[in-house]
Amino acid sequence: MRIRVTGDRQSGRLLGAQIAGHYQAEVAKRIDIFATALFHNMTVDALSELDLSYTPPLSSPWDPVQMSAQAWSKQGFPCIVQ
Repeated sequence: MRIRVTGDRQSGRLLGAQIAGHYQAEVAKRIDIFATALFHNMTVDALSELDLSYTPPLSSPWDPVQMSAQAWSKQGFPCIVQ
């Protein structure tokens, strides 16, 4: 799965996201997280603080959505996380 996050460098506000991945990667669930964050005018940093569900045998406590937000916060410009 690849996630591209775009945010405003001045305010940190989330401006958009793109996800490409295999259908088993729960792409629809993850794009819904970004859509909700956009609707609520969240910052990219706030996105990484969301309490999202996970299944320990299948993934880490950090969802790829959160990892992409953390990567953007470190870089401060559109970035792609794989």
